[in-house]
Amino acid sequence: MGTLCIFVRESGCSAQLCSFSRFSIGLLCIGLYALWAIFRKTGSICFSGRAFVSGIGISLCILFYFLAIKETSAGIAALLAATGPLFAAVWEALLEHHLPPKRDALLILTAGLGIVLVSMLAGPATGGQNDALGILYGLCSGLFYSVYVVLNRFMQADISLLQRTFWQSAAGALVLLVPLFFSSNPWLHLDSGWPWLLGIGLCQGVAVLGLVAYAMRKLSSLEFGIVSCLDPIEAALMGFLFYAEVIKAGQWCGFALVLSAIMAKSVLTRRDSLQPAAEQKPAAEDDYEEEYNEGITS
Repeated sequence: MGTLCIFVRESGCSAQLCSFSRFSIGLLCIGLYALWAIFRKTGSICFSGRAFVSGIGISLCILFYFLAIKETSAGIAALLAATGPLFAAVWEALLEHHLPPKRDALLILTAGLGIVLVSMLAGPATGGQNDALGILYGLCSGLFYSVYVVLNRFMQADISLLQRTFWQSAAGALVLLVPLFFSSNPWLHLDSGWPWLLGIGLCQGVAVLGLVAYAMRKLSSLEFGIVSCLDPIEAALMGFLFYAEVIKAGQWCGFALVLSAIMAKSVLTRRDSLQPAAEQKPAAEDDYEEEYNEGITS
């Protein structure tokens, strides 16, 4: 997320073409690897509907993130895309037919306050950009990211990383054909932008997926969640260094609120995963204050 803004902007191509390139090139590489694994009888590809639908979620997340990059500063776009885990808490509560725990509601309100603060102080980041539209795109990115997060949490354990990645890439490439078809002149600047599109597919697609898969095996979910919170800060730094995008002091306060909420959610999710199932039930109203104090202490 930190360097994607450079690839997308320098390509000069539409967000639709950039996002389609990311998944189609990734699908080609993963498909070749899958064929090689099948030939060596070390892997197989069986259809997974849940992986396919999660691929739709992550592809739309990337599309709206690229659209946000075109309209607002890279740091704000990455910050809003990173709110996926907080949206996911709401989805999970709805799926389980109860309101979110008060601690999650507090984190969501904290993040919401930070987003409002960032949005109210936003101004034109670079010439002619529409910050309000960019913020809307960024929120849509976070919303679709939450769909990806929720579906991956409920993914069957017997689905290998190869199968999951293959069907997610296939779903992304297929779904992104629709906005690509309806976009006006998506091939503009393709003659000079193709190296950047190739970089989006290989560096930001295949390489990133491999690095993320490796990191998730070496780090705990808590460590991985905290490291992921660096994405918006890195994106803001890239925007400042390459495009002179300045984030105001008040917006940095909003950044801090949103990132602290995301990191707290990662900590609480990790703590819950270590508790027995019987202790993970929603706390009763009378027990909430005790639970809150225990959470602060831990």
